[in-house]
Order: sequence, then structure tokens, then C-alpha cells
Amino acid sequence: MSIKALSPETPVQALQALSLPGKYLPIAGGTNVLVDLGKGKIAPEGLIDLSRLEAWKSIQLKGQVLEIGSLVTHSQLEAHPLIKTYCSALSMGARAVGSPQIRNRGTLGGNLQSASPAADCAPPLLVHDAVLTLVSAADSSGLVKERQLNLTDFFLGVGKTDLRSNELIEKVSININPNRRSIFLKSGLRKALAISLVNLAVSFELDENTVACLEARIALGSIAPTPVRLNKAEEFLKGQRLDEKVIKEAGKIVQNEISPISDLRASAEYRRYLAQVLFEEALRLLTGSKEGGQWQLKQFD
Repeated sequence: MSIKALSPETPVQALQALSLPGKYLPIAGGTNVLVDLGKGKIAPEGLIDLSRLEAWKSIQLKGQVLEIGSLVTHSQLEAHPLIKTYCSALSMGARAVGSPQIRNRGTLGGNLQSASPAADCAPPLLVHDAVLTLVSAADSSGLVKERQLNLTDFFLGVGKTDLRSNELIEKVSININPNRRSIFLKSGLRKALAISLVNLAVSFELDENTVACLEARIALGSIAPTPVRLNKAEEFLKGQRLDEKVIKEAGKIVQNEISPISDLRASAEYRRYLAQVLFEEALRLLTGSKEGGQWQLKQFD
């Protein structure tokens, strides 16, 4: 089987290629696309190699906004000082993706566009209120049209997103808050190359004087067709001092708020249990009420 390949050097060229007659599929790291090609799940007429779009490979702080290019790899997300400082859950989530080889190739944009319910970068971005910049070719003159979309509105179902056929993900933007703490945890059947049974990200800001929670964000993956935010549990934590009693009460709310799925990897009941365990563990680590305070990939039997 032969397949055409285009290698644009600019975003405008890439978007114009996307508008060509026939089905041309964008490819970045290729960790999903090449596997699907090999299995015959997809049969595009050609591929659009995005690897030469250098402008989409940067991580920049512009004022109070952290901008992450869609072609940034998981390895870069894990190690970059700006991500570690302002969005630590994303660094942790990137570290949990696949293997070193996959993390070196796979990109943030690809992780989001694949729309896997178990994607490890989605919950961290959800708890940081991430906004996507989606671009398309407005006309043949080279003008580019931008569309801003909250990540909460991006995922529509398993493998389905609100990304239009003529659009590419350019970047992800996060309004930084130096007082916000965040963490990511996951449970899998093994310590590496594990699809999450449940993954979770939590972020919150504490009042410096009362040590009460000013705001909280909680997101879970691999429990529904899309990653989800837990609004009831978030609302409960507002104004609360995060002691053990509150953590336990919040854990019960998390368990009651979700409607997990059952599949070959885990039952709904087990996922409900894992969600509560991971959530309570995350709060203890974030508040320093558990010794160690250092994140590690968790497994629960």
C-alpha cells in the first residue's frame, strides 16, 4: 500500500493541505495514527506531517497566560520548568503516558485529539480551566481563522471531539495562578504502559489566613465516555478546611457523583472505589497531611 505524504513548513500550508480534495490526515508524533494505519482502522489518501511547524512546539508564559503548543511532546511537558511551576498536575500526567519512547514522540495535541476517555493529559488540563485555540484556513489568501474553545466543551464522546474537519489544534492556554496547587494520580494494571483504570487531577487554592479552600477543581478520566469535572464535590470543598473529616466526606461525594463504566479492564464498582481512594490520596498529598508528599504512579489492588 502506498500513501501520499505532505510536509508543510508553515501553519498556513498545513491548513491549506487539510483542505485538499480527498481525505488527508494530520500526523504529529504518529503514536496513534501509525498504529491505526497498520491495523487498517483508517485509510486516508495521504498524511500531513506537522513536525516542521516549529511555532507550535513552544511553551511560553505571556503575562498571566501559559501557552503550550500542540506539538509539544509529553517528555517536554514532564520536564519543562514552567509546567512544573504553574501546572504540576500536567507534568505528572505527561510522565504517566505510555513509555519513554511514546513520551518522546507523542504530542499534547495528539493526546487530546484522540479523545480517549483514559487520556492522561486531559484531567490535568481540565482542572486548570484550559482553553484550546483551533485554527482553520479562512480562504486561499493565507489568512488563518481562530476559534477559542474551553476544553470542557471539546470532548463529545469516545474518539469524538468538537474539532471540525478543516481545523487543527494550535495551542492550549492556561491562566496561571501562583497560589494554585495541583496533582495527578492514576491507577493501572501495571506501572508502565498502562491504560488508566481511573485517572484523576485535583487543583485548589487555599486562603493564606484561614487555610480554607477558596476554589477547587476535580477531574476524572476513564470512568465515562469523556473526561469529567465533578461540580458537586468542587462546590462542597469551597470554604472548607481540608482536614481528614472533610477529605472523607468529599470522597463520599465523589463516589456518589460519578457513574462509572464497566469494561474488560475493570467493573463500575471497582472504578467507583478507585475514584474515591485516588481523590482522598490526592487531597492528603496536596495538603501535606500525608508523609512524603511526593507524587508517584499508584497501583491499587
